Formats: sequence, C-alpha cells, structure tokens
Amino acid sequence: MLRRIRVGLLAAANASGLSRLIGASGWRQNRLLILCYHGISDSDLHQWNPSMFMYAEEFRRRLQLLRDAKCHVLGLGEALTRLENGTLPPRSVVLTFDDGFADFHRLAWPILREFGCPATLYLTTYYMLRNVPVFDPALDYLLWTGRNRQLDWPEIVAQPVSLDPAGRELMRKVLQIHAWKMKLTAAEKDGLLENLATRLGFDYDAFRQSRVLSLINEDEVRQLAATGADLQLHTHRHRNPAHQNGFSREIVDNRDCMAALGLHPEHFGYPNGVRGTRDPQWLRELGIKSAAACHAGLAAPDSDFHSLPRVVDCFPLGETEFLAWVYGSAAMLPRRGKTKLREPVPDEADEELLSVPRAINR
Repeated sequence: MLRRIRVGLLAAANASGLSRLIGASGWRQNRLLILCYHGISDSDLHQWNPSMFMYAEEFRRRLQLLRDAKCHVLGLGEALTRLENGTLPPRSVVLTFDDGFADFHRLAWPILREFGCPATLYLTTYYMLRNVPVFDPALDYLLWTGRNRQLDWPEIVAQPVSLDPAGRELMRKVLQIHAWKMKLTAAEKDGLLENLATRLGFDYDAFRQSRVLSLINEDEVRQLAATGADLQLHTHRHRNPAHQNGFSREIVDNRDCMAALGLHPEHFGYPNGVRGTRDPQWLRELGIKSAAACHAGLAAPDSDFHSLPRVVDCFPLGETEFLAWVYGSAAMLPRRGKTKLREPVPDEADEELLSVPRAINR
C-alpha cells in the first residue's frame, strides 16, 4: 500500500512537470545519481530473477530515457571529483554494474557504447579466473528451470523433492550446505551443478558453453579496459568478512588479480550492498577512494564517499520511479531502504568465518 501511494505521488509529480522543475534546479545539479545494475538478459534470466537481470531492450530504453532527459552520464572518478568541488553538470548520472557477469561484455557494453555512456564495473575475481558458472546463482537458476518437477537425489536427500517454491528453497540450502561441508572447490561445485542438471534433464554442457552466469574472463577484462570500461573492486570472493584481516584480504586479493591484468582500481562496490560499521575506515587504510553501497538516494558533497547511495535499477522499479530518481523528485519522499549494516568481530576470529555459507554469497 505504501509503495502504491509513493508511485502514485511520483507519477503525479512527473505528469505535472514538478519532477522536471526539480531536475532543472540547483539542488539537483549539486547531487549525483548513481545507478546500479547486475546483469542484462536476452534469454530468460530476467524472468528467473528480475531483481538481478534486466531484459536488454529494457536497458536500452533506460539509456534512451537518460538521453531524453538531457542527463550528463559521467565516469565514476570524474563524477566524484566534480561532486566534491561543486562543478557537476545538470542531472549528473553514473552507471555502475556489480559482479562482472559475462553478459556485461556481450550485451551491456555494446549498448552502452551505442549511447556513448561510460560505466563502472565492480568486478569480483575468484570466478573470473575459473571460467565456470558462479555456483550460487547457477544453483538457483537450475532449480528454477526444473520448477514443479520432482528431484530424486537419494545421496543428498532421503525422499524425492517437488521443486515448487518451497522445495526449490529447501534444495538450494541443502546443496549449499553440502558444498560447504565437503569443502568443494569451484571445479567440484561445477560438477555438483552438472549432476543436478542431469537429474533435471537440463543440457549443462550448452549452459556452460553459453557462459550464462559465468563471469567475464581475463581476455574480456583486457578488451573492456582497452575500449574504455572502468573496472573497479568488488572483493575477490564476493564477500566482505566482518573482521579486518579477512576484509582486507578480500580487497588485496581482488586488487592483485586486477593488477596482474594491468588495472589499477581505487574504487569499491560493497557485495550485496552490505557494509560494516568499520568498513569505511578499513577501506581508507587500504587507499580506496570511494565505496558504493545499495541504499537509495542521491549523493551530495557532504556524503560519506565510502558509503555512497545507489539506486538499484531492477524490478519492481518501473519507469515512473526511474524518471523520478533521474530528476530528483524521488529523493524528496521518505523511504524505508537504508544501508544494510553488520557489526565487526575481533580480528582474531577463526578463519572458518570466511567460509560460512550464506544465501547472498556467490
């Protein structure tokens, strides 16, 4: 109900011209909209998980809306410098992508270049080096493709499981915990996924070769960098441990992998938007210039540059809300979303904490 009221108010602001007036104001010019995307789909990924994947034509439509609104789409580094010194052009926007799925190279980057838009890719590197589907999202996707079928896997579960929504959630947790307890490597997890696919009658070889839910590889990283993409840090294993030693290791491993490819990243995107209370300080100690979270808002000159707001552009965000964020009227209404915080643990915490399975981990 509250969401319906909010969308109605924003639709009225857009239709009346109020949003455009706000978009032309000095208040909006002094603020930066950072948009967050994860993946672009030309198959069924946007049907499986619309909160992560946007259909390619819808993404092209978003860029057209930015062009029609006469937005200035800036690179991240330039935008933050100009935000800090008060020289942003009207309706400044930064486009960011998280994770580094292969579809960024195949689909998103060509569309971005078509519109002449710079973009930042926050890249996680563990699976980049392994060229197999990322375990957690691939597991969830395979279970979804087998929806409402029976999964018979006596070595894993005693009785066949019907893959309705509850059954899929059960099997996702069971298989994640199994992989964790058995300390499976990425290659062994890939074998587990192949076994699951076989039981579901799914062509896993074709899936693997399509590189759906795989990350960009090293050659694609070089190609993207050579054609102007901005590649930045997103942790090595897509997790930010709650103690400083583990957290710093994630950043250093991530940075080292990218440095080996000739990159020199200095900005960071929090995996899943989750930030610890001390993470900004730890990032400063590592020489990181900025960090983007996932709480909706516009960045202002006095914002914490190590906890920058981003608007995650995915379902259920529709065109009405998207335009209201572009112009700034959406930032003037109260909203529930805030940065997800977690408390740190002592530095001497057991290293096993780095391996505890969580649904959000990749």
